[in-house]
Parts: sequence; C-alpha cells; structure tokens
Amino acid sequence: MVNFLQLEEMVMGKLKSFGVEEGKGRYYEEIVYSTALLYNIIDDTLSTYLRSFDLTIGKFNILMVIKHQGEAAGINQAEVSKKLIVTPSNMTKLIDKLEEDGLVKRNVLARDRRVNILKVTARGSALLDQAWPEYVNRLKRLVDSLNASDQKELSKYLRKWLGSFRR
Repeated sequence: MVNFLQLEEMVMGKLKSFGVEEGKGRYYEEIVYSTALLYNIIDDTLSTYLRSFDLTIGKFNILMVIKHQGEAAGINQAEVSKKLIVTPSNMTKLIDKLEEDGLVKRNVLARDRRVNILKVTARGSALLDQAWPEYVNRLKRLVDSLNASDQKELSKYLRKWLGSFRR
C-alpha cells in the first residue's frame, strides 16, 4: 500500500500533467482532477478484485441492489436502473448477462407484462456473500491513509458536495 506522502506526490505529479499546479488558488481544478484520479484508483482496485468472481463493478452493484433492496419479493428492473443511474438499455444487457450466469432470475409481473421483477438466485447470493468481506476490506484500505476523524470530515464534505447536485 502506498503511504500518504507517496500518494500525495503521485497525485500532484499527475495533476501537474493536466496543467494543475498546487496552491495557485484554483482549488476547483485540484478537487475535480483529484476526484477523477481517485475514481480511477478505486475503480482499478475494486475491478481487479471482482474479476476473480467474474464480476464487474456494475454487475456487483446490481446484484447488491437486487439482494438488499429487493429482498425476497424482488425488485422492479426499472427501479434498479434508477437507483444505479444506469440507462434501461445498459441495464437490460447487464441483467441478461447476470441471468445467463445464473445469478439473477427475471420474472414478468403478472398484471403488467412490461415490468420485470428481479431476484438474486441462491448462487448469486452465495457469490455476494463470498465476495463481500474482502470487498469491504479493500474499501477500508483505500482510505486507511486518513485517520478516522479525517475520514469523517471528508465523508461529510463529499456528501455535502454530492447533495448540491440534487437541486
């Protein structure tokens, strides 16, 4: 794991490659580019791990929503699409693949055949249960260079920033 000073040097070096210089008062650039770079690090870390389960981050997130939001009754495919901000056509492709892999079951709603209800299969649930503990450990390691107080503060500011887009 890279320590905080190494990570800071690495990030600032990458920011300079985008023409962003630290301390020039253009914090908006530092924030946006740092966020993009962090996304890439997070995506790479989690994608690499999930690949061993033949899952992508998208498929993993879909399975998690179906399992935990839908529970025993299942969940409407359109609702999953809204929760994950995935277009209906992309959602259909991902669900097709998950169904082919035996991880989800898609049922047409009896009273409205345009509505698909999704449920995680026993195989899908077992796969999630197997992947989850180390997935959480990797999430924790991604932020372990920050102490608990810094994590709490960063979380607060990110939620505030994210909330500003809901207007």
